[in-house]
Amino acid sequence: MATRVRVKLNRRGMRDLLRSEGVQAMLGRKAEAVAEQVESAGIRVDGTPGRVPLPVAVDVGAGAGRARARVILDHPSGLAVEAKHGVLTSSIDAARGA
Repeated sequence: MATRVRVKLNRRGMRDLLRSEGVQAMLGRKAEAVAEQVESAGIRVDGTPGRVPLPVAVDVGAGAGRARARVILDHPSGLAVEAKHGVLTSSIDAARGA
């Protein structure tokens, strides 16, 4: 005989949990791990050969519904670097262990 259980979620409580400082801190650690992996690739920009290490920034905050973290290639050629090297895409696994 199957038993049915109804669960009613507290939407405001869930939103508060997803926006909490603890969740933001956890996402920040994961974003920092990805940023470190990107920086360890040693990609340089500005000139040939590049003179400046690719600037990488991490932004952590709470949006309307949940916490978020972004890893940003903070240089005008960041999009081209990602297209050529896929450095953000290949670094995402670094977040697993953080």
